[in-house]
Formats: sequence, C-alpha cells, structure tokens
Amino acid sequence: MIRVRIPPSPTGLLHIGTVRTALYNHLFAKHNGGTMVFRMEDTDKERSTKEFEDDIINGLVALGLAGDEGVHLGTKGYRQSERTGIYQKYLQKLLDEDKAYYCFCTKERLEEMRQKCEKEKRAPRYDGCCSEISPGNAKKRITNGEKGVIRLRVPKDRGDIKWNDLVRGETVINSKELDDFVIARTIDDPLYHLTVVADDHDMEITHVIRGEDHISNTPKQILIFEAFGWELPEFAHLPLILNEDKSKLSKRKNKVSVDDYLKEGYLPEALINFLALLGWNPGTEQEIFSMEELIGQFSLDRVHKGGAVFDIKKLDWINGEYIKKEIADDVDVFYKKLVPCLKNKIPDNPELIKKILKDPDFEGRFKKLSEIPDELSVLFNKLPDYPLDLIMRGKFQITKDMLKKVLEKAKEVVSELEWEKGDSGKSAELAEKMMELVSGLRLKNGQVLWPVRVALSGQEHSPNFSTLMVYLGKEEVLKRLDFALQKL
Repeated sequence: MIRVRIPPSPTGLLHIGTVRTALYNHLFAKHNGGTMVFRMEDTDKERSTKEFEDDIINGLVALGLAGDEGVHLGTKGYRQSERTGIYQKYLQKLLDEDKAYYCFCTKERLEEMRQKCEKEKRAPRYDGCCSEISPGNAKKRITNGEKGVIRLRVPKDRGDIKWNDLVRGETVINSKELDDFVIARTIDDPLYHLTVVADDHDMEITHVIRGEDHISNTPKQILIFEAFGWELPEFAHLPLILNEDKSKLSKRKNKVSVDDYLKEGYLPEALINFLALLGWNPGTEQEIFSMEELIGQFSLDRVHKGGAVFDIKKLDWINGEYIKKEIADDVDVFYKKLVPCLKNKIPDNPELIKKILKDPDFEGRFKKLSEIPDELSVLFNKLPDYPLDLIMRGKFQITKDMLKKVLEKAKEVVSELEWEKGDSGKSAELAEKMMELVSGLRLKNGQVLWPVRVALSGQEHSPNFSTLMVYLGKEEVLKRLDFALQKL
C-alpha cells in the first residue's frame, strides 16, 4: 500500500510551499488509495516553538491536508523529539558495524581544510582523517569526555548513486562528490539525514514527495538506507514556487504564510485549487476544480520540472470564482464567513447585505472577502467627499450648466418615484425613468448617466446607477444629488 508523508519543521508559520507539498502528497495518496502520515521534525531545539507547531497543525487540519495518521491526532511517536531513543539505537548499530565512526577534528582543522579546498578550487570535502581510528579507541575517547561528531562511512567503491525520480526521471550523482558526512553531533543528538531516513523506514513510507531543494539531500539519504540494508522509497521532487522575477518565493516579495492569505480573505478551497495548478497541469483547459476532481485527475507525471511562478492575479481570479459560486449556492453560509471582515466597517444589516451579494450587478466584483466591505461601503457609509471634476471629466464634455440641469431633472424624476430600499425588482423601472430623462434632455447617455452615478457613489468605478438607487433608497439618493448640486 502507498504511504506518503508531510514532515514540516516548527521553525516558522505554515508556509505556502509546505501546503503545496502537503496537497500533492494528499492527492497522490488519495488517488492511489494510500495513506498520508503527518509528523513533526522538531529536533531544531533553538528555533522550534509550540506556537509554530500549533500554527502548522491547525492550518493543515483546517485545509483538510493533515493526513490519515500522525501528530494532529495526538498520537505519540510522530514528533522526532519523542523518538530520541530510537535514533540512538540506530546510530549505535551503524557504529557497531563500522558503517559510521566518531570524528574528533576541531573546528579549526575543518576550517583549514575548507580553505585549502577553496584555494585549490575543489568542493569542500572531509579528508577522512578520523576514519582509521579504531572503534574501541574512539569509544574510550568519548567515554573520557572528548567531543566527537558521528560521520557515515561512504563506501569508496560505491559508484554512481541513481534513482528514478517520478518527476524528473533518472537522476545520477557520483558518490565521489560526497564525503563522509556528519549524521549526528553526539549519540544523543542526531541530525536531519539520519532522523528522516529512520522515520521513513519505521513509518513504512513508500513515496517521498518533496520540494526540489531536497534533491541534494537524496543521495546522502540513499546511502543511509543502504547502510542499514533498508528498502528505498521512491522519490519525487516538486518544482520550487517562484516570485514573478523567477527568484525563489520569499516574504520580501510575497506573503509566504498561509495565515496571511486566509486573513486577507482568500477561501481555503480557492487556495487549494490555486496551489494544485502551481506546478501541475491537468492536460485540459479546466481551471476550477473540486477536491474530488483534483484527486481523480492528479498524477505525478503531469507535475512540471521547471519552477512555478506565484501569480497573485491568477489567485485573485480563482478566489473570485469561488466567492461567486458560494454566494450562488448558499448566501447564508457565505455570509457567516464574511462577518469577521465586516466588523466595524459597515453597519450590521445581514438581510440587506445578502440581497446585495446576490444582486447580478455585483456578480464577479469580489476577489477577496477583505475587499467586500470596501465595495459595499458606498451603500452603507457616509458619502466621501470627491472633486467636482470627477463628475465632469472624461469624453462626455459635460459643462457646469449641463451638469446643473441634469442633477436638477434627476432630482425631479426621483422625487416622483417610490421604491422600497433593497427591492432589486425596481431596478428596471428606475433605469427606464432615467433613460427617459436622457431623451428628454436630448443628451447622450454618458452625459446624464455618468454624472448621476458619480453623484451617488463618489467613485470613478462603482455599480450602475439603478443598482445604487435601489440600495441607497430614495431619501439618500436625493441627499446625494443635493450634495453634487452644492458643489456647483
């Protein structure tokens, strides 16, 4: 049975790249009837915090990407900090079999070696100075309190290290490029390469799906698997997520924490849809997917080899499509998601807000939940001041005399009409009456409708004039037309 894993380190908030990796693991597992394991790599004692761990767990759970077993279920043994004794046992096994050895070289000697390699234009490599120390002698020195790291003994005759990467195809690294690398600071302090291999073996992971920045780690981990005589998992390395300038995604140029996107008003489902397409191609023109559709269509052979550019405009479009669909499906459920964004920004009027959200004139106007209060504020809050030339600008060649006549006649028309605030069924009648005003004044549409719309909204871009009239109500419409006249 296929078993994959997501093993984040709690040294920062849940990263957008971690979510994309979790998503691809989730899709691959579910598509193949497999299992996803969620474990926590918390051995970096200096930078790991409970706050970061809680953020990662809560985020992946909320997104439905936490997996089928693991740390989020409160099960013991899925934090590396809970497996120290296991790692000690494995390290001792390697030492006993002379597949690893203690290295007592000082920092000064290692630095001198590094500088020599640099001077000779060679990649920095450990020269194996301590590899000939007998295990008995090494053990005595450790017992006597001498400090020493543990290095894996890389077989000199190993030859090329190859694996068939499920994204990149055959990948080859010459073992001569690797030195006897450190796998533990002490017997009680294992390092990443040892712990991740031990975890993958013990948790019976069959497929390691992770970012391409781990490609350089793979040969070392293969050597550790081989040292223990364990079966290798299959590897798949995903393309990096890039900024628009093709640099690696970083918080200097983009938000990288998932929390930031959710707080800004991106829906979890839209974020997942966007991330699925950030490095994977379904082979069709389809761009909006349910989770079930993604599971059904996902395969690693359609994952790109090249980096995937984080296109915020694409995310905005996808999120807008999800907002539109959720409003159409159930505006009451959508409104509950919107409530936190409305607080202290527009008056609490749920029924009217729901009517506005469902109005066809607002369809497709919302890209993020956080933008909706700003879009609706023109209908609920006091009209902000605006320059007179906003009404008169543009191609319509509106003079002050013309504007005065338009606004006065518009007031007369509105005064004779009656409608209930929020009754969108009146929109057509209001539009018809205003169009009669256009023909009555013998002006162009824009010379009447533009100034009326700007007078009602105070904005260059807003819903059409009849929609504004419906939701502002008669009294407020008259007040705003008066305000525009006062500017003259």
